[in-house]
Amino acid sequence: MIRKSVLSKLRITIFTVLAAGLLVTPGCGKRVEAVITTDGEDITDAAKQYETLAASKEDKFSFDDLKVGGVSYLMTEEQVTNLLGQPSQVFEAKETDKTETDLQEKVYSYNELTLVFTSIKDEYRLTAAAGVGDSEVFARGLSVGDTLDDILKVFYRDEDCMNNYYFSPDKTAVLGKYLYGSYTIDSLDTMKIKNDIEYGVINYNGYTSLETAESYIVEFTYFKAPYKEEYATYNDAFAQMYFDMDNNGKITSIRWYYYPQID
Repeated sequence: MIRKSVLSKLRITIFTVLAAGLLVTPGCGKRVEAVITTDGEDITDAAKQYETLAASKEDKFSFDDLKVGGVSYLMTEEQVTNLLGQPSQVFEAKETDKTETDLQEKVYSYNELTLVFTSIKDEYRLTAAAGVGDSEVFARGLSVGDTLDDILKVFYRDEDCMNNYYFSPDKTAVLGKYLYGSYTIDSLDTMKIKNDIEYGVINYNGYTSLETAESYIVEFTYFKAPYKEEYATYNDAFAQMYFDMDNNGKITSIRWYYYPQID
């Protein structure tokens, strides 16, 4: 059994080393600027109000978006090297989780593009990618240097998404905005979910608003039902995509992850 938290930790370490600090995981070492409220106070009163956007006709994030250039998730090493050639560096990594299960991965470095292959049923398959250069084209034609508006144009979002705030569990801090959906992956600990899990958020990365954030993250997550058990768990296959943004609303890096089902 592979724990998803171990997988994430390993990939964060790998990408940080190879991409010079590319990955910053929400909730880990971030600056906290919580907006504290009193009983009965509306936490959004002081927030900037945005105009309602035109209705979106674009698709929500899904497994189909796990690609960069001509490569896509679950490709083999041979399939990738046939398209991209041999990487400039290859790293092998192994980590043991609390259940004494070894997690084996290979990391391919193509200068500004990093790919991670995970051993699945004794064969290495592409399960993560990260890019910091503008020459790499990710899903829906997006690249480093594009803007928040570019993301909102090609991914589905609700009309009033810029005013649809999401909060900390105790409702004392604004964490960001829901582009679509009404809960995040953290809800798996408390909710019994049978349907697909689909959401997109603008994560303030510890700041209180887009206006004050030195950087923020646009995140998408997708689980597809039916699940291994009756309800969705972290052991089911799921995908995530992150766009790291600077305070001018430009993409500084793009990364995606596929987490295979744990048998």
